[in-house]
This record gives sequence, structure tokens and C-alpha cells, in this order.
Amino acid sequence: MTLFHFLGLEVDQQAALVWQGECLAAREEGGHHALLYRVGDFYAEILYDLRKSEIVHIKGFNARSHLIPYGL
Repeated sequence: MTLFHFLGLEVDQQAALVWQGECLAAREEGGHHALLYRVGDFYAEILYDLRKSEIVHIKGFNARSHLIPYGL
């Protein structure tokens, strides 16, 4: 799976792939729980609303600068 292919998927398909990845870190952001995963050769971040029990946003990326908020 490439990042380009991942970005073209529907959110539910992206989520299914991310949950199969390796969870690297977690943090809080603006009332949401942010989870960082390694998925193959790229990273994915899931913003999750705990109150609503739903995914707010999924972001796939390669840039290591996006790891800074996680202290990585």
C-alpha cells in the first residue's frame, strides 16, 4: 500500500488499514484523541472524538516533521 493509494480511499477503508498498522504514540489535541500509526512505508494519524465514539479525521503522510507533536 502506498501513501498515494491510501489517500484515495474512503475514510472507512483508510481506518481499516490504519487499525492493522503499528500504533506508535497518542496525544490529546483540541478535545480529540490523536493516534499515530505506521502503515507500511508511511504514517497515519487518526483524530478520534471519545465523547461521540467516532473518527473525526484521518491524515496520511511521509514527512517526519509531522511526528514532532508526538515527541518522535
